[in-house]
Amino acid sequence: MPQVNAAAALQICLLLSALPAQYLISRWTETTASQRLDSTRRLVNSWNNFCKSYLSLESWIDWAYHWISKARPWFDESYDPQGESPALEVLQYKAKRGYFGESTELRSPRPRSVKFHVGQVFLHKRYGYVGVIVGWDAKAKAPEEWLQKMYQENKKSMQDTPHYKVLIDTSSTESTPTAYIPQQDIEILSGIQVRNPSLKLYFSGFSGSKYAMLPSLRRIYPHD
Repeated sequence: MPQVNAAAALQICLLLSALPAQYLISRWTETTASQRLDSTRRLVNSWNNFCKSYLSLESWIDWAYHWISKARPWFDESYDPQGESPALEVLQYKAKRGYFGESTELRSPRPRSVKFHVGQVFLHKRYGYVGVIVGWDAKAKAPEEWLQKMYQENKKSMQDTPHYKVLIDTSSTESTPTAYIPQQDIEILSGIQVRNPSLKLYFSGFSGSKYAMLPSLRRIYPHD
């Protein structure tokens, strides 16, 4: 006796349901044969779409993977898909010391070592995501544990280089939409806008080459 798998059983059910459906359409609607045929096609298409969306194992796997990836940072503090800023939000929450470009200290005068400006869009040279700069520190300002984990034997030299707080384009990554990255990883782009729900907290608009800072951010970075 041939084995009937789930897919074959679903197809059989669909075929068996087609005749009663067509009969009901012809009984309940006083239309022409061509209109009834069109109604039948729409019914079959709706059923096929329903099967693909709700009766497909792949769809449920994709749905589960999507929500697991979204929820994981809440219960796994060490999780970082990009490998770029481990436990960044957790450290921001615990430190409260202006780490990761969060300080509201006036950045004036502007050091020559800081090459890039708040509002500029960039491409990450190593990881390939797009983002926008929302803050910077002339030297990395982060907890020792973070610096050690990130840079290990290069900790001293990397700590003395400018670092930037950035918002990551959420359409180009599944990772946390913020990061704290060194200057050497940034390549400036022009004419590209970024998708990120936090943009409105920093900028008032996009000029085509960079984002315009809100007055509150302009007071911190008057020369950017």
